[in-house]
Amino acid sequence: MLAFIYINIDPIALRLGPLTIGWYGIMVALAVITIVSWAVYWGRKDPALTSDKMLNVALVGIPSGIIFSRLLFVLDQTVISYTHPELGTTNFLLHPAGIIGGAGLTIWGAVLGAALGIWIYCKVTKTSYGRLTDMLAPGIILAQAVGRVG
Repeated sequence: MLAFIYINIDPIALRLGPLTIGWYGIMVALAVITIVSWAVYWGRKDPALTSDKMLNVALVGIPSGIIFSRLLFVLDQTVISYTHPELGTTNFLLHPAGIIGGAGLTIWGAVLGAALGIWIYCKVTKTSYGRLTDMLAPGIILAQAVGRVG
């Protein structure tokens, strides 16, 4: 006999009129705060990667991660709805206005988008991308763990 654990937690943490804040969004925000804090802390210890430069990296990485994450989600849902229409996913080919929206992101898109944006930033500012990613790698893992709780 199989045993299942069921935890009855409402996915909505807070309702303020028409605005709803979910636990997943809170945990993703905490994950972003975690990686930025990690970068600023370790940036102070490295003369080549100052805390100011780490804040600039965050200002580039966060928006590029969000944009690429949404782009990958839309692409994924479009392929699924095209190949398996019975699944009932959002068909962005039929409803292109739904592309701009708040619901639906992918972690892989966020990581790839942030990495691409930061790589371009490093090329423009002549910063060592390898040194930066070596310093950020443990923080990315920690942030992934925090976000995964959501």
